Amino acid sequence: MKKIVFILVLLMLSFVNAETIKEETFALIGYSDFLVEGTNQKQCNEVIFYDEFNGEEFTIISIHSEFVPKIKGEANITVHLNNELISVIDSETEFGRIIIKKEKLKEKNIIKLCAFTSDAITKISVKDDSTIGNYKTAFFPEGSLTKKVLSEEIIIGKEITIKTSLKNYGNEKTSIEIIDGDADREDIELIKGKSSFKGEILSGEEISFEYTYRLKDERTRILPNAKAYYLNEFGEKKEIESNYPEIFPLTKQALEPIIMLKKQINFIGEESEIEIVIINNSENTVYNAEIKLISEVITGEKTTEFESIQPKETVYFKTKAKSNSAGEFELKCELSYGKEKTLCDKTTILFEENTIDQKLIIGSVMVLIGIIIYSYLYLR
Repeated sequence: MKKIVFILVLLMLSFVNAETIKEETFALIGYSDFLVEGTNQKQCNEVIFYDEFNGEEFTIISIHSEFVPKIKGEANITVHLNNELISVIDSETEFGRIIIKKEKLKEKNIIKLCAFTSDAITKISVKDDSTIGNYKTAFFPEGSLTKKVLSEEIIIGKEITIKTSLKNYGNEKTSIEIIDGDADREDIELIKGKSSFKGEILSGEEISFEYTYRLKDERTRILPNAKAYYLNEFGEKKEIESNYPEIFPLTKQALEPIIMLKKQINFIGEESEIEIVIINNSENTVYNAEIKLISEVITGEKTTEFESIQPKETVYFKTKAKSNSAGEFELKCELSYGKEKTLCDKTTILFEENTIDQKLIIGSVMVLIGIIIYSYLYLR
């Protein structure tokens, strides 16, 4: 029931939001019905229009066609604009809507319509109530709806953060509903956020939202896509599909790198030792593993290689860090082996000024001087 109410609201809003600037039928510009009959026949016709439709708004050509019998088949209508193929209308489409970019239009424009019948579909007609017009409209070309995996590393049982985005390239707002395909999948589980959206998208606006899956099956390679629904300026329900994100999950990290600090707090100008511990969690020997430490305060070696790491073996990489200014500095590392790449959990190292009390230093010096003088005078 809620779905029906939303579609009715969309329908009402579409007529309020969409604005027809100029529209004419083929009949008004001098063309009649175009008919092709027979088995495997081809026939073409041309429609000419001029630059009165080359406005700042979107130019939309609406081809009203009829295929007899009305079944799915190989028959179609090709549409060329100024010798460029811009659309193929299949036998299941009654109104083919073709949005034309302004730069594609000239002072004189020629639409070439070619109808192709088949063995099963033997009659095609293009009606003279087909239209050419300028409209303010929401516009979602291919690639407008995207779905992206934000997580750097994907491990079975752990969280995966997803971002879905939709941009309206048109010059009119519209109401939209975005639904993710996760509800139909048993290999993933939505555990945080909402993977759907319902609301208004303005002209030129991009809406984005993030949510989190838990991956339950190591065989998963393709995540579900998202679909968006809206009503166009003609009151027709339209569907937009996103990409299908591809993933390469790890069942368990074979190698686990951990950054260890000898001292969490260090003094400016003094070197501090850093050690990376690498544990082989697997039952197999890992060959040619490379560890790379990334930080602006590293003064020692930043990378090293291990020819082999035996099952359950732990190996170590030591280096130095130093800073001439106070602050908290991020330490990151990247471990690569074969086609795998693993990141350390990020950590920080802190450098501070050596704030030993100066009076204590001066007092200690004076005591030392006194001892030297006393020794010189009375103990010689």
